[in-house]
Amino acid sequence: MSYKIRRFRSIQACRGIQTDKSWQLQQTVEILKEQIQSLNLELRYKSYELEQVKQSRYTEHELYSIIGSMLLNIDDTNELTKNLLVCDRLIKNVLTELLDAINVYNSLEQE
Repeated sequence: MSYKIRRFRSIQACRGIQTDKSWQLQQTVEILKEQIQSLNLELRYKSYELEQVKQSRYTEHELYSIIGSMLLNIDDTNELTKNLLVCDRLIKNVLTELLDAINVYNSLEQE
């Protein structure tokens, strides 16, 4: 009888160890899934950020081209004033885009 009891307890102990290992593996899998999701979100944000930087660079290049052509071709004060107003609007647009990107970045950092 004592052999059967010891064998039964040994089997129960093995099953308990297997259950603990299985639970630990499930926990590890869940943690890894969460990390993958977090990294995917970070990758999407970095891609968005890169696109914003590319757009800002493109707008900046346009702005420099307009300013350069304005300064080379201006003979009239009124024309200079109009062109400076156009430049002012472009600069405001670039700054607005930059501030929007900063706000998005800050809001994602806080999450």
